[in-house]
Amino acid sequence: MRGWRGAVMAGLCVAALQAAWAQDRPQLSEEAAALATASRYLGDWRPRALDPSRWTPTFVVAADGSGTHRTLQAAIDALPAKGQGGSAAPARVYVLVKPGTYREPLCIQDKAPFTLYGRGDPAEVVIVEGRYNAQPKARGAAAHRCMPLLEAETFVTPGSASVMLFSDDVQLARLTIANDAMDRVRAGQGYPPGAGESGGAQAVALMTRGDRIQLEQVRLLGHQDTFYAERASDELASESRVFVHASEIRGDVDFIFGGATLVIDDSVIVSRAGRRSPGQGGIVLAPSTPDGVQRGFLVQHSRWMAEPGVAPGSVRLGRAWDRGVKAGEWRPSPSAPNGQAVIRDSELGAHLTAWAASTSRRPFAATGEAANRMAEYRNVASSSALPAAAFDAIAPDEGWASMNGGTEGGAKAKPDAIRVVRTRAELDAALALGDTPKLIAVAARIDLAADASGRRLGLEDFRDPAFDFDAFVRQYDPATWGRRAPEGPLEDARRRSAKRQAAQIVVRVPSNTTLVGIGPDAGFDNGSLMLEKVSQVILRNLNFSDAYDFFPAWDPNDNGHGEWNSEYDTVSLREATQVWIDHCSFDDGARPDPREPVALGQRMQRHDGLLDITRRSDFVTVSWNVFRRHDKTMLIGGGDGHRDDRGHLRVTLHHNLWEQVKERAPRVRYGRVHVANNLYVATPGGDYPYGYSIGAGFESSVLSEANAWEAAPGIAPERIARLLKGERLEDRGSRFNGAPVDLVGMLRAANPGRTVDGDAGWTPPYRLSIEAADAVAARVRAGAGTGRLW
Repeated sequence: MRGWRGAVMAGLCVAALQAAWAQDRPQLSEEAAALATASRYLGDWRPRALDPSRWTPTFVVAADGSGTHRTLQAAIDALPAKGQGGSAAPARVYVLVKPGTYREPLCIQDKAPFTLYGRGDPAEVVIVEGRYNAQPKARGAAAHRCMPLLEAETFVTPGSASVMLFSDDVQLARLTIANDAMDRVRAGQGYPPGAGESGGAQAVALMTRGDRIQLEQVRLLGHQDTFYAERASDELASESRVFVHASEIRGDVDFIFGGATLVIDDSVIVSRAGRRSPGQGGIVLAPSTPDGVQRGFLVQHSRWMAEPGVAPGSVRLGRAWDRGVKAGEWRPSPSAPNGQAVIRDSELGAHLTAWAASTSRRPFAATGEAANRMAEYRNVASSSALPAAAFDAIAPDEGWASMNGGTEGGAKAKPDAIRVVRTRAELDAALALGDTPKLIAVAARIDLAADASGRRLGLEDFRDPAFDFDAFVRQYDPATWGRRAPEGPLEDARRRSAKRQAAQIVVRVPSNTTLVGIGPDAGFDNGSLMLEKVSQVILRNLNFSDAYDFFPAWDPNDNGHGEWNSEYDTVSLREATQVWIDHCSFDDGARPDPREPVALGQRMQRHDGLLDITRRSDFVTVSWNVFRRHDKTMLIGGGDGHRDDRGHLRVTLHHNLWEQVKERAPRVRYGRVHVANNLYVATPGGDYPYGYSIGAGFESSVLSEANAWEAAPGIAPERIARLLKGERLEDRGSRFNGAPVDLVGMLRAANPGRTVDGDAGWTPPYRLSIEAADAVAARVRAGAGTGRLW
């Protein structure tokens, strides 16, 4: 249900711009729009959804040596060449890239069909270089392996590309491809040699020159000339089709350009701030389609937005790239460049304005001999670069958070309580509004452990001078200290250290708040969001990662042998009501607990839960999220002794993806918890080998409906649920590796002599739409996590 304010503001923007659009932003007729579709642009090629979970890699790239190759280029070189294998169509080869940053110019040329992919968040695999157009090179030296440009004395625009993809039938999935050559330039200052506002700063992230190239969940990051989609041949009849889906492209000038047939669908296009001098605008599209080719660029169902700092009306939708034509010399002919583009069914931010004159200074005109072939159809203007969906309240029947009057967070925020934040200081200022309804749009990845200057604080910054870890371990060794809880000066110093860290990294969210990410990478690292004694909070489209505890507590009696216990969840609910957490992603980041040292005989624990819901929290819905790489993932109900949780902890979990998580997905005490249409991917080995999914704890009542488990060989269905002092778990229609599964029967068989009630004892008071379990995997993979709201 769209928040009233978002609907009104979007409507006002559309009305205000209608007159201007009629003048210099031509709109397609219904008849013309019927021809401007993805199927028309792509012809006989129909890209299919890409699902990395179903692929078996031929090669694995890992910088740490744990794969078949340490570099991407080495893996690409090992692929079969195009045409090998005779006349039969070659089987597709899969190249998995493990998380990491790979700084290398990558050349992919004339290879057999293959897929290059990561398995997690696209931000985990970064392929990057920092070359730019005007960067000097020696004559005779190669600019790029795919395009040597030996006679040039600079890299020029093509030679700057981080990745050149000159091959047909290639798929890229869950990757980031970046060019960081201009990342240090601020407000027109700090350009590298030869580059400046007037030229030389072109720096390509990805250049494609081939047919049937597909990008799925790929981030392309740069500034000027980020994505170069080029034609494979000068012949007008040749095909050079590229399909981009569920991806993100960032830049500031001509950052989507070239002569290929390019379809961008359901993606985010972000105009960047910061590099250019104040007053300098930007341009998004720059097609160079030959005049004799009907179809160039089509952008549909996408969100066009800007980083904070980009002025309203400062960015042009695009211009024709009259490649090779001097100013004033353009003449129509089939081979002349005359860029073609359609933008349709998309949400356009207030930073955008009309089309610009072509690069040969051909004025923009919709008619006449020198007409520009650029138009729009059925786009919607959004306010202040905020999507209308940012103002959403939870829809009726969307689980427990839709009951008791519903959850609207800060949807009714007044204009002065609508804030866009990129820094911790801006976040703190917005949260200081207290319980006033407020909408906080997060436009960056905010490091909660960083100080005001942006420097990340670490152990030595938080450590009390009296705390010495080695001395702590010697002091409280059970062999000498026994099983008493730690006490004394060293424990006091640890507590003071922990208090100092908590003061920095724990962010308290007040009531009547919507926190929403307005880019796929928005969110919080190295800290914890605390929702305590609050009501009406919405968290959407945010990444939460690595709530790392430098000073975990030692409990010598935990589990009978002692355990280290971390303090911080990435998100924690305590006495919080009417909370909706939707389309977020949670993980441990780059510091997994299994790689921590052993002390006092036990592996140190640095992370607690990803999302814990405790202490009388109530009316909570957790929907369409991704939980990855964690041990104790979600706790609902903090302890058997919390008797006042009775009658509370009503929580709905639906359409979430649980992948590489060990346990507690969720583990429940006391609550009435509805677990529906979730996808569980169970894998052995690695940092977080699978333990179990649903834990029925003390006085809990769990209703499981149409969940799906995809388990690796060796993981039996008996492991997916556990009795942990509980006795009620009802399941309806769940499946394990595609086959029906009897959760209750397995629990009874595993717990002889114990009562296992297959009736949850309650019926949801809402009508959540439940899909069949065999449809869950595709639905969840297509919709869960960040970057999927608009």
